[in-house]
Amino acid sequence: MLARLLLAAALSATLSLPAVAQDKKEDKKDEKDRKGTVTGVVTAKGDAAKNENWIEIKADGEEKGRRYVPHWKGGAPAAGGGPDKAMIAELKKVSVKDRVRLEWVFEERPRVEKIEVLKGDAKKDK
Repeated sequence: MLARLLLAAALSATLSLPAVAQDKKEDKKDEKDRKGTVTGVVTAKGDAAKNENWIEIKADGEEKGRRYVPHWKGGAPAAGGGPDKAMIAELKKVSVKDRVRLEWVFEERPRVEKIEVLKGDAKKDK
């Protein structure tokens, strides 16, 4: 009797494993499909002198800002890969306290697709 119970438990555990693995694959697929647009104020930027390429935006209605980074282009650093140079140039044009609209996609972390300044800092405009 005990042997039958053990066999049944082992068989049911074995049959449920592929379903669990499939769920994890679906979660990863959903992760790749995550993208969106955020409108808010730039609260911080990475230090260009330290080669920090990120921007933090506090979206309307949010309590805390989120960091966004450029896409990685060109493979490994030894092969000439690195953050997207065109996007780095766009991020350098944006100042802290600017109001922006940013399109992003999630690839390991939120990545900047496009950024548009809606309203610049008044001190900077003068």
